[in-house]
Amino acid sequence: MADYAWASVYWMYSLMALFALGAAFFLRQALRSGAVSGDEAPKYRMLEDDEPAPQAGPELGRQP
Repeated sequence: MADYAWASVYWMYSLMALFALGAAFFLRQALRSGAVSGDEAPKYRMLEDDEPAPQAGPELGRQP
């Protein structure tokens, strides 16, 4: 095995470690900021927070 092979192996492992550390860093930042904690909350809030139905009355019909 030539000496060039070991340099490429070390370079690739360091690159993979950099990607893994970067992914862990950004996952930690997202968890700390709360970006992924309540990702489905708006959907359920939209379904549960219905406005009351308007009351039928003279103001809803055609105005003379």
